[in-house]
Amino acid sequence: MKKGKRYIPPSSAGFSFFITGEHILLRVYYDAVCYKKIPEQERDDRGQFLPRQWEKIPLSDGGVEVEFSPESQVQHIVFNGKARIDALWRRYRTGYIVTITMSNNQNIDDEKNGKEFIEEQNEKTLFNVVLHAIVESGQVGIYPSKNRAFLTDEEKEVALRYKDLHIYAVGHGAAADWAFNKQGKMEIKVDFIPTVEVPQLTASTGSGDDTPLIFAFLKMCEGEKHHEILHSLTLFVSNYAGWIEAQSRRAAHEDDEEDKKTAQSIIEKQHLAHNRMRRGVELLQKSRNARIAFATMNRAMLLQWISNDRNRGIEKKESQYRWRPFQLAFILMVLESVVNEESQYRDTLDLIWFPTGGGKTEAYLGVMAFLFIYRRLAYPASYGGTVAIMRYTLRLLTSQQFIRANKVISALELIRRENGELFGREPFSTGLWVGGATSPNTYYQAVKMAEDGQFNKLVISSCPWCDAPFSKKNYIAGNDRFHFTCTNPLCDFGKNPKNLLPCNIVDEALYQNPPTLLIATVDKFARLTWEERAAAFFGLNGNRPPELIVQDELHLISNALGSIVGLYEVAIDTVLITRGMRSKYIASTATIKNAKQQIRTLFGRDVAVFPPSGIRCDDSYFAKSVPLNEKPGRLYVGYLAPLLSRQRCLEPLAAILLSAPIEVFGDMEAHMDRWWTQIVYHGSLKGVGNSRTLYQSGIPYLLERVTVENLKNEIEKFFPGFTDDKKLVTIDDFNRVADVEVKGIVEKYPLRDLNVNVLTSNQSAVENNQVFMALEKGRGESGAVDVALATNMISVGLDVSRLAMMIINGQPLTTAEYIQASSRVGRGETPGIVFVNYYKTQARSLSHYENFRSYHDAFYRFVEPSSLTPFTYQARSRALHAALIIALRYGNIGLLTNDSAGEFDRDNQAVRKVIKEMKRRCAVAVHYGQEEIERVHLHIDELVDGWRERADYCRANRIKLVFNSKDRSFDNLICNFNEENGLWPTLQSMRNVENSALVKLFGKVRREQQ
Repeated sequence: MKKGKRYIPPSSAGFSFFITGEHILLRVYYDAVCYKKIPEQERDDRGQFLPRQWEKIPLSDGGVEVEFSPESQVQHIVFNGKARIDALWRRYRTGYIVTITMSNNQNIDDEKNGKEFIEEQNEKTLFNVVLHAIVESGQVGIYPSKNRAFLTDEEKEVALRYKDLHIYAVGHGAAADWAFNKQGKMEIKVDFIPTVEVPQLTASTGSGDDTPLIFAFLKMCEGEKHHEILHSLTLFVSNYAGWIEAQSRRAAHEDDEEDKKTAQSIIEKQHLAHNRMRRGVELLQKSRNARIAFATMNRAMLLQWISNDRNRGIEKKESQYRWRPFQLAFILMVLESVVNEESQYRDTLDLIWFPTGGGKTEAYLGVMAFLFIYRRLAYPASYGGTVAIMRYTLRLLTSQQFIRANKVISALELIRRENGELFGREPFSTGLWVGGATSPNTYYQAVKMAEDGQFNKLVISSCPWCDAPFSKKNYIAGNDRFHFTCTNPLCDFGKNPKNLLPCNIVDEALYQNPPTLLIATVDKFARLTWEERAAAFFGLNGNRPPELIVQDELHLISNALGSIVGLYEVAIDTVLITRGMRSKYIASTATIKNAKQQIRTLFGRDVAVFPPSGIRCDDSYFAKSVPLNEKPGRLYVGYLAPLLSRQRCLEPLAAILLSAPIEVFGDMEAHMDRWWTQIVYHGSLKGVGNSRTLYQSGIPYLLERVTVENLKNEIEKFFPGFTDDKKLVTIDDFNRVADVEVKGIVEKYPLRDLNVNVLTSNQSAVENNQVFMALEKGRGESGAVDVALATNMISVGLDVSRLAMMIINGQPLTTAEYIQASSRVGRGETPGIVFVNYYKTQARSLSHYENFRSYHDAFYRFVEPSSLTPFTYQARSRALHAALIIALRYGNIGLLTNDSAGEFDRDNQAVRKVIKEMKRRCAVAVHYGQEEIERVHLHIDELVDGWRERADYCRANRIKLVFNSKDRSFDNLICNFNEENGLWPTLQSMRNVENSALVKLFGKVRREQQ
């Protein structure tokens, strides 16, 4: 019978580095141990054999050294023939690339199986391997990488920013580390459990004068002190200019001409940002409306922060509430282009690029609050309707940000009620426009949810202003209305018995009264093709169209979803332009690369990244790295179990980490709580399912073993021999101990009964939100979470300060995803620790493991560019017709209603104008060249011809052509993809953008063919 293939673990480990010099000499220090099974097996009191013991055998006396040079031996036998050390010297330019490895020379008898094979494998394995190369003479250089001649301009900027972070070695079968030893010699070593502490970034930067950041100071901008405030803002901007000058002086001292040129390019972007900030201050000087809007915006931001703290029982002075410098700088930079439709930067997308947790949301909430007020002051007859649209990719994050934005809108609404003459009679409001799985789409659904007590499906469970919890009486639901109300008499809203809170979540309510701020998921905009009532969001009844579009978490708009979104963006932009509005676009992200191309393809605009980077990665003026001696960073730990399968390698790591809080922190409750909850990230739903099985079986078993071992060690410190004398083996044995002092120790080591929760797309938004709330609970509280198994949905939106430990199961597909996910822990005062569980059979995992230090020293350097191709034939065939329909339906040319589809006339002047604008918008975004532009234009013409032919056919045969109807007497222009009752199958959601197929392999057929 043919034997199956047996997995053989790695038999060597080492590293490579680049070295130059005339007389190169390396001292290689090495060490290891092995284990030998003790042949004699002891028996217990009942005569049963106890588990055999293993004896640890050092293979060298404290470690020894061997010397290598280019002319010397290239192999050295060590440990009495058990292993060898090889040195491979390869000529490279003026030096050598050297590879030092230790290999196990021992063989295992292939005839052995089962227990015998495992025992021999254990005895012949080398443990605690140490392999260091000390450079006695010679100079270790930067490890060769990509030729700079092949770098793009953006890659050259990235290389310059990380110029001072050098890569000196790469690992083979293990990670590599390097440092100068006490003698000043470079020492490179193998590292099986690599660690890198990544410094945190601070947004608390600037000149040291916080006065221009204080909300209470800036809210007086409309009064007599406005000259003083504007002077303070001018100094704030001037301080940035001074930093830019220092950057220019540093750039002049770059030792490479190419670096000087690249540095100059970076500095030009800094000057551009400074000049735009200065324009913002000038706008405030010249425009009283702008000053009032700026002052009111600052007052609203102050009120919402005070309300937040007051709800938590915190009282602060008003002067303690302030902007972070980058937030105020961003607002000043975009002010002019937000209110001036003729601004040269109106068509520039301003991208906030800042690490997670830095405060990006507050920055663009401030911009929106300013615009909401300014529009009412500047256009008192047409300010109504939707002013800004804020979009997200994930439904859960959209709901969270809706709740967050309600605070600012509530503050604005309270201010408006004080002066309705100045700020208008129409309330400020927010609206949540998402799928039916998150919020009700109709009044009927809302009424049923309220009557059935399903309040968690109504998104808001407490007053956005006072946080008073809601009950059934807080939901006003009827056949033609839905509102939230607050019944807390101490609330600024609740003290009015008939108050209505300025927010809504029901689609029908939003269509009737379009909100000032519409918050939606990107895929909801696929409904524009189907839903004529959504035209309310684009300016009806004499109101101006939306003036601001905000796209959060831009890096998530990629791949198949991004390609489809790009086509719907063509439609939305065309609609706004044909309605007379060139809207301002703002986006935000924590990880981005090739932003220029992505923004051009997606939004058809140029991009300005803020804050512009410095010429070194640790300082962009508005964001600086905090030295590790001032504040701990986030610690990354690499872990690879070469003998365990992908399905089982998590077990020992998870068990050890579950026991660690009790073992390490003992009576320090606060510290224990911070590391009590494990967040376990997975790259797939399958991985979550596998881990859930492990946490129900293998991990609890190992956790008990580790807990018992820790308990034994602790008791032995105070009572030597006690556990052996009493024959304490299991946790139940320890719980039966009568000795009071020992019992006190046992009580400090409880066996954890794991509460395992899941965060995936397979759960409803309500279920996931409940898990998010449970993660806020500390150790010992009812419902506290021990383990949260999650997919990439935690990468954005999870912001729980108590969480400090994460396991990443397998290297994520992208660096952006890795950074976003791992930054979910350590967001509070407690530093985070991230364990990366690498898979032995995954090439991506092995590569990142072997390059662990170089990767984590500068992982923003390795962020991959986003991929989106909206103008390929496959994408166009799926959604270009939808973009055409939206552009024509919402273009205010008489084709909005469902029964107007048959009135389409391609020769109509208004129709031709819309089509021309749509083609222009496509041409701006297409970057494949003129041929591709012509193909896109031809495709649009073919769609127009197809629509005309269908309309002509229906008119000739007296058939009513509609966009879509269930009435079989009508002819449909669009239908669902699984139906054939329309001309064009059309998406209802952008999530369903890829076809799927089942594949079945017939192994027997294949064998017969062979």
